[in-house]
Amino acid sequence: MHTHSPIFTLAACLVLSFGAATLQAQEKPSRHAVPGHRYLKEYWNQSELYLEHQAWYMLDLADRALDENPPAVTTNLSRRMALLLVDAVTHEPAPIDNPAVLDFLGRRMQRVIDDLDRPLRGRKSLRIYKLYNCGIIFRTRDLTVAVDLNGREGRLIPDEKMAQIVSKVDILFCTHNHSDHIDSHVRDMCHKEGIPIYATAEIFRDDPEVHHVRYEEPRRIGIDLPAGHLEVDVLPGHQDDVQNNIWIVTLPNGRVVGATGDQWKNEGKDLQWLRDIHTRLPRIDVLAMDCWIHDFDAHVAAFRPRLLVSQHENEIGAHGIDHRESYWMSLYKSEHFREDSTPCVLMTWGEWFDFR
Repeated sequence: MHTHSPIFTLAACLVLSFGAATLQAQEKPSRHAVPGHRYLKEYWNQSELYLEHQAWYMLDLADRALDENPPAVTTNLSRRMALLLVDAVTHEPAPIDNPAVLDFLGRRMQRVIDDLDRPLRGRKSLRIYKLYNCGIIFRTRDLTVAVDLNGREGRLIPDEKMAQIVSKVDILFCTHNHSDHIDSHVRDMCHKEGIPIYATAEIFRDDPEVHHVRYEEPRRIGIDLPAGHLEVDVLPGHQDDVQNNIWIVTLPNGRVVGATGDQWKNEGKDLQWLRDIHTRLPRIDVLAMDCWIHDFDAHVAAFRPRLLVSQHENEIGAHGIDHRESYWMSLYKSEHFREDSTPCVLMTWGEWFDFR
């Protein structure tokens, strides 16, 4: 009887195992390609399909690089390149209809959901989450504050994911009545969960469950929540003629956070009274401020925060290519035009940063 040597038998097993694994890998469907699209010429006259497949590759690569290079006050080369990959995809003609973009945004929101389920330790802890556009969450060990949560009424962030995020917050502040900052689905989710909404008089005007707050001069109000007491400075700003409340919130652990919304009044009228606003406010730890805000350095000097968080990059739901402020623009402006030395953290969707 013929017998094989142990080495031959092992080699045969390895070959068979490798062959089976290769076949399984070949049979596994890929979201990056469809049957028949192996060469560039097979995409001719199918530009939308080409951009979709390209976006899958670029955003998956960006996702990996962002995970390996988390937000910091300095942005290394790998992180810069990852942010520019996001820029490239979101500046295509119709990114809101690109399945790869929606998948990327959904995956990034799931990261936030998963982290919100984890305990946050430390009495003075403060974690800042960047969601879509100007959606931001300030979280301490005991209380979570959200501003301008927006998922385009389920079109960009699925309602089931947004509902999970909303269920984790204690209060929602809305800055102004523009569709990339308010979301009727989010409003309904808050009502269902019993989460209070504080907004300008123009936002959901006919909804009696919304706390409408608007003053002619800066004013401080107190808000009692089951998780603790908030002191809130309400600053009556504008975006052109639209009311834009700037919310400055003192959290129960003493941390002070704020969000400017889309603050900009033509001819700098608001800036005239904002210039010395820091003398009338508690020292701000973290201020979320629009990347495109006019007179950037003057606004930073007016608020004097310890840390800036940039907002509004790559808003793809309402704005055209020329008004989707990109990460490369924020990086460029920071390096070539900003004179203020206040540290600034540049985050993309579904990231967070711990303030210490």
